[in-house]
Amino acid sequence: MTSSIISSRYARSLFDLSLEMNILEKVNNDMVLVKKVCKENKVLNAIMRNPNIHIGSKKGIVKDLFDSRIEKLSLDFVTLLVQKRRVVFLKEIAEAFLDFYNEHKGIKVSTLIVACPMENEMKDRIIKIFENEFDCKIELVEKIDHSVLGGFRILIDDKVYDASVSNQLLQLKKSFARNLYEKGF
Repeated sequence: MTSSIISSRYARSLFDLSLEMNILEKVNNDMVLVKKVCKENKVLNAIMRNPNIHIGSKKGIVKDLFDSRIEKLSLDFVTLLVQKRRVVFLKEIAEAFLDFYNEHKGIKVSTLIVACPMENEMKDRIIKIFENEFDCKIELVEKIDHSVLGGFRILIDDKVYDASVSNQLLQLKKSFARNLYEKGF
């Protein structure tokens, strides 16, 4: 079975159970934390991937790490992943859970690519424009890319809206490349 299928199935189970138990928001916050910890802690990832480390030790590490920070359901879920030897997919499962949550709440996560950090007022204007266009809530993730030069590029679903200076320069270059002058006599 591929990791995406495994991640999706476990994430869907946790999502459905948390929705049924009326603790969806709390579990969502837990999965944000779990994803962040997995992304930032290389030692934890190495320990969880190591088959020579006993499952009991891994459960202890998980309990020490998350016990007072996440809901009981989330802690039991991560412990179950350790027991079933699926903890290597923890980050992917957390990401899949967040995708299910966003889909359930009607939130689209979009990437805003800019040359330098953008002011919050401008971000709010961009969010408002795209929320009206897509009729959903937009959550922006800002990335810095100096090749943009100025303006911005935004990725929503499979669409790219390019309002960057580099794109405008490219369009200008293409228009100059066409020979507009034709000898007519």
